[in-house]
Amino acid sequence: MTSAHDSSIDARVRAVVLDYGRRQTRLFVRFALIEGAVLAVLVAVIYGFELIDPEVGIWYLVAVAVVGGFLLSTLLLRLIQARTRAIAQAKGENPLF
Repeated sequence: MTSAHDSSIDARVRAVVLDYGRRQTRLFVRFALIEGAVLAVLVAVIYGFELIDPEVGIWYLVAVAVVGGFLLSTLLLRLIQARTRAIAQAKGENPLF
């Protein structure tokens, strides 16, 4: 266990990894809550209130899932790239690679 004032390279890298782990967890939780709410509202509109024909509504559900998957992938890739840059900077390497 290291102290809070440890400034070694390993300690800085561990701090970056922990920080980005927390960010990734927050990203997953927020994304799941938002996408879950959107899908739940859409299901209620399609099957509960029957405002949209179910044969057409299924395509709305598929579209939301595909767009959500693309958005999650994009956000996750950006987070991974930022983490990689932050680790390189913590190690004292060139952060502009």
